[in-house]
Amino acid sequence: MPSTKSYRELQERVMSRLGAAERPAALRERTLAEIGLSELRRALERSQTVLAAELGISQSAISQLERSDDVMISTLRTYLEGLGARLELVAIFDEDDVERVVPIRVGDVSVTQSRLRRFEGAR
Repeated sequence: MPSTKSYRELQERVMSRLGAAERPAALRERTLAEIGLSELRRALERSQTVLAAELGISQSAISQLERSDDVMISTLRTYLEGLGARLELVAIFDEDDVERVVPIRVGDVSVTQSRLRRFEGAR
């Protein structure tokens, strides 16, 4: 009969490997960096219809935004605020093996929902 090991023993063996604790955090970071708008909305268990109603626009405008390759920052900011998030922009400079991150402020930080309504009319 083959010998069996407890989950705890296996976990301890895996976690004792060099870098084991950092790998899940790095994977989570990469996954979040690659998520699309529709995937984010679904992960938050929000429908296009509900989000559109909260933002005062049509469901089709939400669909267009989520499929778009080119979105205005103000539109994205309003969309994310509707999901309960805050948009932050940064410029990342790679200089002499040093990464320099510079926060970017674009326009008025207090964006109104009318900007998202303009997206609906522009498509």
